[in-house]
Amino acid sequence: MTTNFVCCTKDQTLKDVHSMFIQTHSNLLPVVDESNKLIGIITKNKIFQLLITISSFDTSIDPYYTPNPIYLHPNDSVDETRRLLLKHNVGHAPVVNNDMEPVGVVSTKQLLSSYSIVYSQLSSVLEIAYDAIILVNKKAEITMVNKGFTDLFGLKSKDVLHRRTTDLFPELDIESVIRSGISIHNSPQLIEGYQSLISILPIKENGEIISAICKVTFRGLTQLHEALTKVKKLEKQISYYQHEIHEMKGTKYTFFDIAGESGALRKVKHEANLASKSMSTVLIIGESGTGKELFAQGIHAASGQTGSFVQVNCAAVPPELLESEFFGYGDGAFTGAKKGGMKGKFELAQNGTIFLDEIGDMSLPLQTKILRVLQEKEFQPIGSSKTIHLNTKIIAATNQNIEQLVKDGKFREDLYYRLNIMRLNIPPLRERMEDLPDIIHTIIRRLNQSGFYIKGVTHSAVTKLMKHSWPGNVRELQNVLERAANLKTGDYIDADEIPTFDSFPQEVLVSQPVLSTFKDRMGTTEKDMIISALKEAKGNKTKASEILGISRPWLYAKMKKYQLNETVLT
Repeated sequence: MTTNFVCCTKDQTLKDVHSMFIQTHSNLLPVVDESNKLIGIITKNKIFQLLITISSFDTSIDPYYTPNPIYLHPNDSVDETRRLLLKHNVGHAPVVNNDMEPVGVVSTKQLLSSYSIVYSQLSSVLEIAYDAIILVNKKAEITMVNKGFTDLFGLKSKDVLHRRTTDLFPELDIESVIRSGISIHNSPQLIEGYQSLISILPIKENGEIISAICKVTFRGLTQLHEALTKVKKLEKQISYYQHEIHEMKGTKYTFFDIAGESGALRKVKHEANLASKSMSTVLIIGESGTGKELFAQGIHAASGQTGSFVQVNCAAVPPELLESEFFGYGDGAFTGAKKGGMKGKFELAQNGTIFLDEIGDMSLPLQTKILRVLQEKEFQPIGSSKTIHLNTKIIAATNQNIEQLVKDGKFREDLYYRLNIMRLNIPPLRERMEDLPDIIHTIIRRLNQSGFYIKGVTHSAVTKLMKHSWPGNVRELQNVLERAANLKTGDYIDADEIPTFDSFPQEVLVSQPVLSTFKDRMGTTEKDMIISALKEAKGNKTKASEILGISRPWLYAKMKKYQLNETVLT
């Protein structure tokens, strides 16, 4: 079962419940009473139906939710659960504890991935299914097919059974899912002249992929158009309210904005949520582009801090200005000082959170002053006798090996220990590739919010993206998709708009002895991306930073790191 779910009450509106569905991948929400006890359920499909027929988004769900639903207990066996869901013909069910409080949601899709399939029973289920469905073994050989599938392709069962999908239906690319273990959900593709949605689920036994099930939805999609139009309108309204909430906290992102449900990501999100509950310092470690800033903002948004979220990129501020940036200065502190003085980042973050990004690039003298602030919880602006007592949460981040910096004498050991209280290790994208489809969906939604019109990413494009190792992580994926969004000629991003990648050899990705070589190659890739963007922007650094999806200070810092001057770009 999944424990990443939200509950609603019968008094909430269609607008409220739709917003909740955006936050979770479940197709079902438990409905609870004032004591948090289960009284019913409402499904995503039901909400879609209501959006077609009901004019007001402020209508209560009270008359429409399903009371007295089928429910399960955490100790129910997979066998019992599967039989119950099949008996009542339901795809999802809430899981409750002994007090009837929801603790999770389970689906037939999850059961298929954890249950050793009984073929004779599954055969009857597939045959009555409305969609086109096939089951394949780990060699991508078709072991089962339903009528919907043979109807779609105009074939007979005997024509496809025991043959490889690679030979018969290469456009489905099922072998990529078997090889990677990454599930595909509702990926659009034109199949036999039908606009279709493809879902492919790898089936595992004892941790090994033994088969996969592929579903092609091609009937009734046009009926969704009116509902989706209303959904897009509702999403714009919700986006407005979310923007208002983020403005209040001084952040753009929360934990809900961090896409993915892999075990590695769930672990670090759980640790980040725990880190938000105290004033302990947090150290975020991760490669460039993994989303360290998103986690920092998520921690602030989930914390009890009422002040602002203030970010300082330690690599982007000139060393001679860092001290005044952090601590500010008093009136007349030095020649050219701003009249009346200036507040530093620490003072601006009072009662809030200060995020020290790229802290590995901070000079040793400034490290000493930061350590003193962390120890004494107070500081004085430059040239001022005023003492400011600090009530600020400290989050630091780096993409460098900070332990090695300590060994090399480039980072103070005592400051490292002071920062390394709650440590978050953000996994690179190549170590959580099962999150790729979710991340793609999230990026497309954000691109649409910024003015693009993209219905989705085709199945062939998704499978092409799955074959890349993503040394630049989520930031690289964002750049690739934004570039494709500018190049696309239709409503969908297709494989032709995705560049051909030079994939890293597998041994480079997993072998520890060549880690330094891999880091060198990452640096080369990053440098090449920056050079390419600057050339495309004809040296205009503002435009280049927009192409790369980064800030100008970050671009300047990287240009300095790679010694990129005007002559290099000509």
